[in-house]
Amino acid sequence: MSKTFFPMMLTVFAAVGTYYLLATETVLSESISMTAGVAVGVFCAVATRKIMHKK
Repeated sequence: MSKTFFPMMLTVFAAVGTYYLLATETVLSESISMTAGVAVGVFCAVATRKIMHKK
């Protein structure tokens, strides 16, 4: 398995989880929930990239 598989899956689950929770559990609109999900995905991708390159 690739070294990037776990960080990639972590990013996907964080983004989709954020979107799902905001879209279903709050009164926010779907577009705001999607924007927040994308923002969390980008943040997780940058964070995991920085962590992986420190090693």
